[in-house]
Amino acid sequence: MNSRSRAARRTLLAAILLGTGLDGAGAVHAAWPEDQAIKVIVPQAAGGTNDTVARLIGVELGKALGQSVVVENQPGASGAIGMQAAARSPANGYTLAIASDTAAVLSATRKMGWRLDRDMMGVALVGEQPMAVAVSARSEYRSLAQLISAAKDKPDTVAFGTSGLGTSQHIIGEWLAHLAGVQMIHVPYKGGGQAVTDLVAGNTPAAVLGFAPLLAQARNHAVRIVAITTAERNPATPEVPTLKELGYSDITRSQWVGVVTPRGTPPAIVKRLSDAIGDIVRQPAIQAKLMEIGVTPNPMDGATFDGFIHKEVADYGSLVTQLHIKLD
Repeated sequence: MNSRSRAARRTLLAAILLGTGLDGAGAVHAAWPEDQAIKVIVPQAAGGTNDTVARLIGVELGKALGQSVVVENQPGASGAIGMQAAARSPANGYTLAIASDTAAVLSATRKMGWRLDRDMMGVALVGEQPMAVAVSARSEYRSLAQLISAAKDKPDTVAFGTSGLGTSQHIIGEWLAHLAGVQMIHVPYKGGGQAVTDLVAGNTPAAVLGFAPLLAQARNHAVRIVAITTAERNPATPEVPTLKELGYSDITRSQWVGVVTPRGTPPAIVKRLSDAIGDIVRQPAIQAKLMEIGVTPNPMDGATFDGFIHKEVADYGSLVTQLHIKLD
């Protein structure tokens, strides 16, 4: 084809696009997502809460869009590896990632090649769960007051386990100790599973962990959940008070999970994804499945979720600075 013919074809295409109210970029966006699979990166290993959420949402999202949706686990470095892979992906609507409070804490406290609030944008919040303060059933503690009292009587002798250094659980534990005016020993584990195992065995007397992994152990009377971090009590444990009720009103936080995409993804695509995921999370069957794994559904649209992410990063950064928390 000669240059004159190519020019004529471009002119004709432009006229068609203008006639339909689309420019070239708009035409490409309008075709989304017809030509390739949508990938959902989970920056944690298979089998955990975030992975389960990704697979629940992925199946229904594929149905809603009439498109293939593939979940890909990329664990490592507390989720930093998978989030970096997502952040470096093209901003075209074909790469999503499961984000959580862990990614917000990493962004606030670590120097990395990505930041959740800078390089990713919110698509939809899926849900939240409390963090919980728990004690081993083998310990003498029956309440948070007893745990704090012991820490006051013998500073630096009472330990609390978490899923890792610099996690939201670590920060909440240090915040609680600060507000209570006590000194406690932080015991970081390489994941929540190990922390729960040692708590059940009585190797650590207390822990600040996600609500879901502690719930089963509490029902088996292996641990006692003495407080949760959300503003309201949880329906699964209506007898357990909140930290707010116990006098620690500043601590009203949750572990959350949502969907993000590289910043710069066209707004129309983000809105379509946000609307679809919001509709999915509102399905009674999906809500029931989320509740089974300890996640309370809380659908939030992309713009609202994006603002929420920015606040989370800022809040955790501020807490680490104010509390002088050492992360190495």
